Amino acid sequence: MSGSPVLRTGNVEVLTGRLAEYQELLDVFSERPGLTIISADPWSGTSALVATVVSELDGAALVADARACNNSLDLAMAVADRAVSEFIPDAASWWTDGAPPAGAASLRLSRTLSERGIELDGLRLGVGPGERRLSEAIQLLLALAAGDVVLAIDHLGLMLSALSRQDARQLLGELRAARQEHPGLDLVLVQHQDGLAGAALADSTHPLYRAGQLLRIRRASPRRFVDDFAITRPSTDVRADLIGAAAELAAGVPALTWRVVDLAPSTGEDEHARALAGWRLLQRMTAITTARQWDLLRRVHPLAQSVVGAMSVGLRPHTVPANSKSVNDALGRLRELGLAWQPEPRRWALADPLLEAWVRDHAPSWTLHRQK
Repeated sequence: MSGSPVLRTGNVEVLTGRLAEYQELLDVFSERPGLTIISADPWSGTSALVATVVSELDGAALVADARACNNSLDLAMAVADRAVSEFIPDAASWWTDGAPPAGAASLRLSRTLSERGIELDGLRLGVGPGERRLSEAIQLLLALAAGDVVLAIDHLGLMLSALSRQDARQLLGELRAARQEHPGLDLVLVQHQDGLAGAALADSTHPLYRAGQLLRIRRASPRRFVDDFAITRPSTDVRADLIGAAAELAAGVPALTWRVVDLAPSTGEDEHARALAGWRLLQRMTAITTARQWDLLRRVHPLAQSVVGAMSVGLRPHTVPANSKSVNDALGRLRELGLAWQPEPRRWALADPLLEAWVRDHAPSWTLHRQK
């Protein structure tokens, strides 16, 4: 893992603005973290960063995505599917289509399951108790990795936010138990800012109490993009001023910053004007889906649209004409879904700069009469 990080990863978009976090994650993962909870700002590029770091590790590692999971049974299947796909790719089609094992790879996988007392159809088809299946999925992962392994569960915070407190507590307890049972397993759980898993580390009544370390990843400032670009810049004619201007418009969101750069006109001396043109084109391209996102806010919380409308024009959320408890409930729900966050104490902001810009252009009338 020596040499330039860009040469190792081949991905300037992931590392620009994230170099320090990349090195920190690489160090943590390489040192056998046991259990690490990553508390990340929304749209901070953490998912791409975790995937990049995992691909750079010398030992076995895997990333499972919890966004499509509703319970521990779903999570068990997601882990097992990724383990088979990563370590026995020739058996992946058999694993998902349900046919009897035929090829050498599928027969080897079937034998591995049998030797460990794992029910083939239970884990493959998602049948039976979730707690047992999750334990079996981790056993399968360790067997296929043939040694120590790092399992990163991305977007776990979104999954936990959809569960009851009791179910979320139970799932985290199951993961803690799996870590204790298998010393060769290192867990990395990715959540949103102030998520349940991070809070559990400090709760003496929770199964996750003092079970691991908490790592905070913040969204990069536009200045960070410019500073890091001096190191990550490959053989390209993209100028640092364009990167900085794009990051400013995209509020430090890596994916949006680079889309603005891609869409910026290829000619022109004023880099800020080029970035603005790219940003406006991106707004037009995403206007339909952004408008739909605004519509769906009605289903998030009765006050979600009002709170988002206030924040989009620079008003404090509690400017909304409603009682404080209802506003706080709306903010909590928006935060759980990654739609709002707190860049600093006592200040709220929208996570998606495209949504913020769209709502600002279509601001509810009441907000226009409260602006200074």
